[in-house]
Amino acid sequence: MQGEPAVIGSAKVSLSARTHEYSAGAESGTDGTVEFGGLPAGEYSVFARREMPIGAQKKVFTGYADIFVEGTGLVSDTLYVSTVTVNALMINEIYYCGSNYASFYFYDQYVELYNSSEDTLYLDGCILTRNFPTVEGDLEEIDHVRAIYAFQFPGTPVTGREHPIAPGQYVVIAADAVDHSRYSANAYDLSGADWEFFNPMGSDYDVPGVPNVSNIDPDRTTDFMINLSSNGVVLATGEEWYIEEYINSSGYPGTRVTLPLYTIIDGVEYTSNSDNTKELTMRVDAGFAGVGCAKYSGAAVERREVGVDTNNSTFDFVLIPRGTPGYTHVQ
Repeated sequence: MQGEPAVIGSAKVSLSARTHEYSAGAESGTDGTVEFGGLPAGEYSVFARREMPIGAQKKVFTGYADIFVEGTGLVSDTLYVSTVTVNALMINEIYYCGSNYASFYFYDQYVELYNSSEDTLYLDGCILTRNFPTVEGDLEEIDHVRAIYAFQFPGTPVTGREHPIAPGQYVVIAADAVDHSRYSANAYDLSGADWEFFNPMGSDYDVPGVPNVSNIDPDRTTDFMINLSSNGVVLATGEEWYIEEYINSSGYPGTRVTLPLYTIIDGVEYTSNSDNTKELTMRVDAGFAGVGCAKYSGAAVERREVGVDTNNSTFDFVLIPRGTPGYTHVQ
């Protein structure tokens, strides 16, 4: 199998099977081509990356393609790449699938943020959401995202300077900032989390000494929880949002938080099944993280490369067998 990256020169190319367990990596020649031999029949995702320093910044050329190998013979394709500037606050890791099937334990969920810029950024007023799992109309014609849960950092959005995140810093927000391994085998110790999701409108336990990211919808009385198989997590500036009423599929009224797209900093949609329907617009995330993730496996999704965000989680994220709250698997 051969590919010809649009950026001529040496590029790192990796290949991962989608229908079975297989992965490989190689570096292209100066003409931009790379070859993998002896591949079993099946579906593969191919990723290409080339880094170039431009002034004080780093630019990364990235691209991917899906390839189907029928059997013997040559299969070739061209990878078209786009340029990413590494300079932003982003979601770096999400752990959602649960850690123990025997006890159905999933209370050790967490979201990890990362500052890839060279400047100190601020979390004041930022909102983290669980995406509202319903598609209404054409996603690409709707200029907002909706959330079934929305929790906000303290402070003033955009202008606040009370809650910094330093360059290269990871910040872990735990559903509950306790050592969950005390309660369930294979669960995570999140007693060292930087923040904790907290719902003051319910019976949620507030861990002493851990700052809170708090619920903003008074009709929601549960803690921050995300689906174990398929959902989306969005990070927004928090400068504009509103609560709207709706009628659910059972005919009962409910509420959800709506955030304009211009306020969205980052968003990640994940699913165990790549055939699922997209619920986040491509302007937030064009792909899926977590394909193949099994419930209660303790696995997590994390960025393939620290600080690189192409707005396509199929490329940006990899499934890792064990989460790394506060650091990255590539270190």
